[in-house]
Amino acid sequence: MSPAMKLLQRTIFAVAVLILSLLPQAAEAGPWTRDRGSAFISLSYGRIATSRLFGTDFSIQPLGATYVQQAVQLYGEVGLVDRWLTATFESQIFRHNQLIDQGATYGLGDMRLGFWSGLITQPVRLTAAFLMGIPTGDSAPSAGQGADPEAQLIARSLPTGDGEADFELRASFGYSFGHARRWPLEHYLVLEAGYWFRTQGRSRDLQNNLIFLEFSDAFTYRAELGTKLPWRFINRFWFVIRMAGVESFASSIQASYTCAAGLGNGVTYNAYGFEVAARIYKGFGANIGLDSAFRARCVAAGSNLKAGLTVEF
Repeated sequence: MSPAMKLLQRTIFAVAVLILSLLPQAAEAGPWTRDRGSAFISLSYGRIATSRLFGTDFSIQPLGATYVQQAVQLYGEVGLVDRWLTATFESQIFRHNQLIDQGATYGLGDMRLGFWSGLITQPVRLTAAFLMGIPTGDSAPSAGQGADPEAQLIARSLPTGDGEADFELRASFGYSFGHARRWPLEHYLVLEAGYWFRTQGRSRDLQNNLIFLEFSDAFTYRAELGTKLPWRFINRFWFVIRMAGVESFASSIQASYTCAAGLGNGVTYNAYGFEVAARIYKGFGANIGLDSAFRARCVAAGSNLKAGLTVEF
């Protein structure tokens, strides 16, 4: 294979790998706001390893190389005003992206702050939220001074952040039921919908260094059902199934450039998830889960395995 063909192949790999890092993560305080002074903290680890991706036409395509992403995520929420104000914080405090045998980047990821206010508390819960994304990650990492163009291209295709401030308005509905004589199982239901404003509708062509303007806001949603069994010991566990997604208004043509720029614009996905959360001792807990997209654009065609520790006080 000629050097030019090798460079082209690696460029394709690098652009495709960049697509895998664009799946946004949302804070999940939900409809139940916290009382003043109460708090919840979660530290979790997630890992994705795949050699396939969803292309801009929503089809699953081979990547031709293996991409591995590892992330350590810190999430917290604290009640500031009973019912009316709960604040949330979410950050990828460490993110490592690797294209096997090609290159790797690591560092701080993006951050998200949220403010939740309870509008209705009985007999159902309805909460409104304002979420603000802060671009603390590196959207254009470098391979270092003196590195060759190929190494720089690979490094730039493995960002730790999207480089863009954004915000979202979200409505969150919640209802708990069961735990009765005729139905001893306990359940909760969460339904959420939001509008995600992208403040920089731009994308960059990595090869030609061209910038394109586009409308790239998105609709977001989440549906979640949790179940707890009433029997001794197993009543420490919540079994959760969920469906979540982002539907970008960017066109497929726009997404073909956006995905290659690492800005997060144009990403679309519908994903299912399973989780088991356990109460270990007093306010301490642990959880393990899996999320995977079944319809998507510019998202890894693989599973995100997650495990975490929590504390509530």
